[in-house]
Amino acid sequence: MPAFLTVALIPLTFSITQGLLWGFVSHATLYALCGRRREVPAGTWAVAALCAGLLVLDHARW
Repeated sequence: MPAFLTVALIPLTFSITQGLLWGFVSHATLYALCGRRREVPAGTWAVAALCAGLLVLDHARW
């Protein structure tokens, strides 16, 4: 699902960066929602948090 979301959002947002950021965030979020939170390494959580912060900053810019 995160890979599909990444591939779908790249052309929809006209931004490779946006697609990748949403892909990282959705990967960590979906694992957490499925109850598999412990299977995600700490580094992935850090990258997902960084990506979420970048998405918030980009949204605040508009």
